[in-house]
Amino acid sequence: MSGSHQPDRRSEDRRSIYGALLLATFAVTRRPLSFDDLIRVVSDQGARLSDVADWLATARASGLICDVGFEEGPDGAPVGPRLFVLADTARATIRVDRRRSARRSGAA
Repeated sequence: MSGSHQPDRRSEDRRSIYGALLLATFAVTRRPLSFDDLIRVVSDQGARLSDVADWLATARASGLICDVGFEEGPDGAPVGPRLFVLADTARATIRVDRRRSARRSGAA
């Protein structure tokens, strides 16, 4: 019985690891990213498309990531892939976390 729950827990753990990488990528790049950009970030880590899609859906629903739509072509028509950015509130939270980490490492 407990064996049937084990794969789910490992799957959730794996998505958490990917989520940290994806969130860090948004924080560092400071530009809109496409789904393909996100796939490239974690593909070497063994992530599946569904892992990234699940994370992106959850991140959007929780307000971490905002959908900014598409770039506009010269005629005003949407071009290229759908783009996503780190929400301002998430960026502020990451900034605070970095300051706390810096204080802790400076105190050591």
